[in-house]
Amino acid sequence: MCLPHAGGTAHEFRSWGARFPTDVGVYAVQYPGRQDRFVEPLVDDIGTMAERVADVLEPWTDEPLTLFGHSMGAYIAYEAAAELERRHGQVIDLLAVSGASPPHHKGRGRIHELTDSELLADLKRVNASLADLLAQPELVKVLLPMMRADYRLSEQYERHDPLPVKAPLVALSGNADPEVDRGGLEAWSAFTTSRFDAIVLPGGHFYLFDGEADVTAVLAAYLPGASGRPRTVSRA
Repeated sequence: MCLPHAGGTAHEFRSWGARFPTDVGVYAVQYPGRQDRFVEPLVDDIGTMAERVADVLEPWTDEPLTLFGHSMGAYIAYEAAAELERRHGQVIDLLAVSGASPPHHKGRGRIHELTDSELLADLKRVNASLADLLAQPELVKVLLPMMRADYRLSEQYERHDPLPVKAPLVALSGNADPEVDRGGLEAWSAFTTSRFDAIVLPGGHFYLFDGEADVTAVLAAYLPGASGRPRTVSRA
């Protein structure tokens, strides 16, 4: 299962399936409050979101299962893995976190408290590709509440003491990502009692989209078994 970044949608992983073996299913979570789930209330608490993901994954806990989360999605993926292990023991075959410092190293940001105009300016600064979208007033009315809720979810999330999962963990980032350095990436090792690897690929915070072939090749190499089938679902 792929869990998107703040403001992200399941659509952003639409092309990943073609890059894996045909016996591998690749799906992504569509968070509430966007695209086909637009009418559903936004979720701004990571515990609630992670529990919903864990609930949806319950039917697949007896099959090979991989979680991949980028940025905000990394925290949701980790908490969902921890919740599933609390319920069932080790049922996750691989936890992959991307573009995020580990919870005990992150600060408690306040971007979600900015005014609309300040938040809009920050979004343009962080992701220049959004400039055209954010120049359209009607879209801004839709996007800003979603972005504010996602930032609140990510920024208010805290876990000062690592709770290691039993699943193998791989942490990835771009070499020019301002959000996480090599030391921060390697600090994810405290969050597993199993195998841990830190992998740095070319690119910035959104390296996974510019370097899709590289990141999917890395993930494919970690899938359980020669013909692993990580079963995932698209809604939570």
